[in-house]
Amino acid sequence: MKRQKLIFGMIALALITGTALLLAAVPQKLGPPGVKAHSVAGSDRWQIDLPETVLGLPSTNIDMDEKALEMLPKDTSYVGRVYYGSNLPPIISSVVMMGTDRTSIHKAEYCLSGQGMHIDSMTEDTIKMSEPQPYDLPVIKILASESVPNKDGKTINISCVYVYWYVTDGELSNDRSGFGRMWSMARQLVFTGVLQRWAYVRFFTYCNPGQEEAAYGLLKQMITASVPQFQLTPKPLNGTTSAQR
Repeated sequence: MKRQKLIFGMIALALITGTALLLAAVPQKLGPPGVKAHSVAGSDRWQIDLPETVLGLPSTNIDMDEKALEMLPKDTSYVGRVYYGSNLPPIISSVVMMGTDRTSIHKAEYCLSGQGMHIDSMTEDTIKMSEPQPYDLPVIKILASESVPNKDGKTINISCVYVYWYVTDGELSNDRSGFGRMWSMARQLVFTGVLQRWAYVRFFTYCNPGQEEAAYGLLKQMITASVPQFQLTPKPLNGTTSAQR
């Protein structure tokens, strides 16, 4: 088992290194995004459109922390919204889209661990979608936990249910290792000269311990209702369908 992990690790490293060399050596142009976005005059960043209302829940815009934004490549595009209802926990949705630098797209566990959360489980799942036609949306579901002080100064435990996936024009991925996306980028770059523009989409919310499945059910409702409003992959059946991985 250790030998297999070592071999896979070496293959992944070689692929990442090879892709990086290709990005530097091969003339390239950025491909179209897999989400609704458009260029902004005078900026390297694009505007990404998330719906303002989902399932009757209004939302407010949230900006990325300035320090976090400074750490990302200058052509990284970002949008975030928090949806809220009187009897529901806030639901946060965001999209991070790469430009010419693939390092814009990173693993979700880095963000959660950096915020002091403990990752309890991480599993692959699919969410049944009906628009623009029936398909399975491949996602990663993370359950995490954290101890925080309440308003009385006592320490309480909270849970976080976190769902994410990757999307580009014509492809969806819940590949945690990044191997599949790197291979796809390298293949497209070599044969077409086009650098895929991947985006990282996430939905998450917080709940009391023991209520994680109910919170996950709520996130799935939000995803099935909102994703067709901002995600372009897969295309309608009368166009080009997507390849899922």
